[in-house]
Amino acid sequence: MILQGLFNILELYSNQEDIFYKNIDKYFREKFNNDFNKNITEKDSLPKIFKEIISSITNELIKLGFDQHEIENKFSNHFLEIQKNEIEKINSKKDLYDKLAPIIYEIFLEKIIYYIANINVGPAILNLKSKGFLPIEFIIELENLKSLFKQSPEKTENLHKYIQIREKIIQKFHENKNNIEYLEDLQEPQKLQLLYLIYRIIAFFNIEKIFDFSHLKNYLKNNVNEWLDSLPLITLKNPDLYFCGIYLAKNLNIQLDEEKIKDFLLNLFEELIDEFEAPLIEATDQLYYFFKSTELVKVYIPIEQLNPLVYCEPKFFEASYLRNLETSQLVVILKIFFILNVYEKIDSNHINAIIEEIEHRITPEGIKQYRDGFVSSESAYYVIFLNYMRSTLIKLKDYDLLDNCVMRIYRNLEIISFSSETNYDLVSEIFYSCEGLKLLNCIETKEMIMHLAKYLFPQEIVDTISNNKEIGKSSAKFRHFKVSRITGETMLP
Repeated sequence: MILQGLFNILELYSNQEDIFYKNIDKYFREKFNNDFNKNITEKDSLPKIFKEIISSITNELIKLGFDQHEIENKFSNHFLEIQKNEIEKINSKKDLYDKLAPIIYEIFLEKIIYYIANINVGPAILNLKSKGFLPIEFIIELENLKSLFKQSPEKTENLHKYIQIREKIIQKFHENKNNIEYLEDLQEPQKLQLLYLIYRIIAFFNIEKIFDFSHLKNYLKNNVNEWLDSLPLITLKNPDLYFCGIYLAKNLNIQLDEEKIKDFLLNLFEELIDEFEAPLIEATDQLYYFFKSTELVKVYIPIEQLNPLVYCEPKFFEASYLRNLETSQLVVILKIFFILNVYEKIDSNHINAIIEEIEHRITPEGIKQYRDGFVSSESAYYVIFLNYMRSTLIKLKDYDLLDNCVMRIYRNLEIISFSSETNYDLVSEIFYSCEGLKLLNCIETKEMIMHLAKYLFPQEIVDTISNNKEIGKSSAKFRHFKVSRITGETMLP
């Protein structure tokens, strides 16, 4: 996912990628020609046939020099599951191959990116050349690009570090596999907040299959009362235990008593109204995770009943009050307005007061949690997302959004340990750095692509991309993950 923007830049730079894709298709179609045109009459057999095709393609890719674990990881992606609305459209093995093709292109494109960055893929590229995948015109383009990088050592180093983020995170998490799996055996209920963040990072890189989550599953199933009712300190970094439990249970396919969960949320709804004068401001984080939880378990509360949660006296929007709130909290207040579809109904003076306060936190050094506070990946993520929600990303065009994300991932990976003493903030900063990279890659606008190009590519490429009128209108054949403007969740169109 964090290479999607690089694939876009390569496509905008190259005039030969279509031939590259055609050569890939030609190779696999010839290999499986006898099977591709066979009709599938028994729809119940689709999952079995799909697995057979994945196995055959995996074997071919291994023969071409690709890493088996990387390929298997790619093909285990949950986005590949056959959805109900797809079943009627799948009538042949060719249709199943077409579903896999975007990931096959990505596997090849990753090798190309590594080659450009001069990361030990020479033999693999030679193999692809000998098999006829790389047309001579495409090879010339790549060599020209490599020459530009040789003249820009700083960009070469940036690209090198950037594209190895995934590998470094997987390596760190894999080395700590046992410690991560047994974190749920800790006695403190708050461990669930830590496990939630760790799981989100694991899922972000699609490496769930590396880990045994049986301990976590047993804890979630057998301790519902504990994680529903415990009330630790709540922040955006460390969300409510009940939300962590619901989220993990949903994603680990654990059957819970949904009526019990719904009753808990409805009681919590009443508590939020009774306990706070202005829940939106005084309990922003609790309110945010309440709404996220109701969405997960499909609890629908009529908008008119939500008014006490979102209505606030004007005093709460005064500059003297807002300056004491975290940047991420300020953004989440606006995000809640969007989630509830009431943004346009809120007093514009209140909206503008929040935005003005947020903009005080955006500095050349990075985006701060408070006016006089520290730079953080959490605040950077929320400010990028805010400007995406409001279609104002151009406001951030002159700020370096990437360097802090990359540096924080590397720095925190160096010092993090997975144990009873694990530092929540380190895990949180890695998580929000990855989420920030997701926004930069999956919001396929000119502003986001230019941020990546400026940080990772030589000036000649930046100029070429900047002058390209097709930027942000990519129709390339790899997957194009999108980000919901409301929830921030990743999806495929």
